Amino acid sequence: MTCQPALLTQRRTADAPAVLPSRAVSSWGNPGLLRWVAWLALLMAGLAVYGPALNGDLIWDDNYLVRENPFFRSPVFGWEVFRHYLFFDSFSTYYRPVQNWSYMLDYWLWRGDPAGYHITNILLHAGSGVLLFELLRHLIPRMTGRDSTADPRRHLLAAFLIALLWTVHPIHNAAVAYISGRADSLGSFFALLAWLLVRRAAGGGGRLIRWILGCSAALVMLAALCSKEIALLWLAIFAVHTLFFERTWSRWMKGGAFAGALALLAIYAWLHSLPGFRAPLENAPAAPIGDRFLLMFRALGDYAGLIVWPGRLHMERTLSDPSIYASATGWREHARYEYLSIVGLVAGLAGIGLCMLRRPGRRLRWFGALWFTVAFLPISNLFPLNAEVAEHWIYLASIGALLLLAGAVLALPRRVQAGIAVAAMFAAVALGARTWVRAGDWVNAEIFCLRTIEDGGATPRILSTLSALYGERGEFAKQEAVLRKMIARFPGYAPARMYLGMCLARQGRAAEAEPLLRVEKADADENSRRYPRTWPAALHLARLHHEARRDDEALAVLAEARARFPETWELVKYEGDLRTAQHGEAAALPAVAQFAAAHWWHFDAWVTLGRLRSGAGDMDGAIAALRAASQLDIHDAAPFGGIVRIELARGRPEAALAVQLEAMRREPGQPSQFLLLASIYEKLGRHADAEAAAREAQALTSEARSGS
Repeated sequence: MTCQPALLTQRRTADAPAVLPSRAVSSWGNPGLLRWVAWLALLMAGLAVYGPALNGDLIWDDNYLVRENPFFRSPVFGWEVFRHYLFFDSFSTYYRPVQNWSYMLDYWLWRGDPAGYHITNILLHAGSGVLLFELLRHLIPRMTGRDSTADPRRHLLAAFLIALLWTVHPIHNAAVAYISGRADSLGSFFALLAWLLVRRAAGGGGRLIRWILGCSAALVMLAALCSKEIALLWLAIFAVHTLFFERTWSRWMKGGAFAGALALLAIYAWLHSLPGFRAPLENAPAAPIGDRFLLMFRALGDYAGLIVWPGRLHMERTLSDPSIYASATGWREHARYEYLSIVGLVAGLAGIGLCMLRRPGRRLRWFGALWFTVAFLPISNLFPLNAEVAEHWIYLASIGALLLLAGAVLALPRRVQAGIAVAAMFAAVALGARTWVRAGDWVNAEIFCLRTIEDGGATPRILSTLSALYGERGEFAKQEAVLRKMIARFPGYAPARMYLGMCLARQGRAAEAEPLLRVEKADADENSRRYPRTWPAALHLARLHHEARRDDEALAVLAEARARFPETWELVKYEGDLRTAQHGEAAALPAVAQFAAAHWWHFDAWVTLGRLRSGAGDMDGAIAALRAASQLDIHDAAPFGGIVRIELARGRPEAALAVQLEAMRREPGQPSQFLLLASIYEKLGRHADAEAAAREAQALTSEARSGS
């Protein structure tokens, strides 16, 4: 017997399998062909609506995850990623090794081209839409009628419309157009595939086939869990469906599924323990339970509003403001927060009412409501979060909302259902157009930040990102203006003063910068516990001391900062630069060698170690360090260049030639590589080969100029 709540018990007449009247599908073809058409339509829809994102640059966390991140540039990190959290220099404990695996594949295919990463993101999301369609194709017949074979074309249409609306909905932009947001679609893709594999294994066949499918489902689900923690919610939804809605499985099959899930969770818990403990960010004490319930309804109102009318979409959404109740004026200015509470309460009551309604589609409504509830509760603010709301958090829960709405449509007369089906197609077009516009917000960091600020997302992180962008461009006046506004608006945000000091230092205004960068030890310790990446203040202060010819003070600042941030390579490297300038390469070697030995995976540390050993006269040690570096990045030829220069200096052009050919296999289209090859051929007396290499370098240079 299946455990089934009395509330979900249905009369045969209560769940008629109709989704559309037969007239609407009389001209349809074979259901098998329609499945292929649906797959193609979903893939094309996903590619079309996110087309503008293909021109997008690296934005926000992308600069770390697919630029500075050391763990995706070589297959040698295949296991190492399981021993680290996603962000190395952060308070976060996001455990997503498979996300790094996906970046490894992208780096191998696209050599760091952002367009390639965006293509992968879009295909993962569109592919998740296809898999969602396949899953709903199986589930909807069992939710809408007792005869699962009745009118399969109507079920196909219902599954397709839900999957299409979900695929093109603009609320998912942060999970698709944003390279760093890929964890949502990656985890969902694997979780959906695992669910389908379980269903296939339960559908019959030989014992060996079922065993292979079951093991495959477990491995795929483990990949989902290692893609993003949200996969735990997929497991919970699967459990809810198995317990309360799956009528065709025996007790043994359900027991086996749950036993497999428990074993999978044990493996995941072991993997998650590999990185070890990381001190969490020191946040404010948890809000009282009453405030958390209020925030829950506000979050529900915000998400419900965005699902129905996705107008003001932006990152860094907030639901509260300390000044909201300070005065009547403050309340009026922030009244939208109270409106969100009312909208959330109404949405919750409406969902309950729809589930209680004894009309066709009741089981589907219950399933959608439970799906949404399971996915929403962890992001509802009832539990501690690092933010109050985020658009990409609704990625999974939105499926439940669509299922609930689909079940509500089934309660209507058949003629109305047909009209709603047509309206859903028009809605998909409208939502797709909004997604296309929103995807354009991710073209570059400046547009992203300015549009986020324009839509009400002027948070410290967004303002910091915009100011850093202006600093990279050398537009220091703009950077300073943004930072001064940020200090005025968020006076308690300590990093803002640090960023302003760095900005002033880069403008040569040392007298103004030094007081902002010089922080007492107690305050520096407190800032390091409350905010990530506060070490740049010490680095810039050390540079100011060096420019003022106070190297001893600079080294003292670096020593204190290194004690606080022992894993930060930039501090070690700058200290090495100072010691090299003072006493030569040998003086810098111990600290750099120690860091490289403790961080075998750090590319720049090994390249720097090779350079220092070469300067200190240890040529064999330098080559060994550069060889180690060459294994850490499958596309970067810089380590080979260092080895070539060492071999040429030692009078060994034959050895230099062999290494240079390795370098050219990594960078075959670089003119500088052909010029170096030409110089090696000259030393070997192969003048014709040298001339040919020089001509190729000239041709590549001309081609690059004409292309630009």
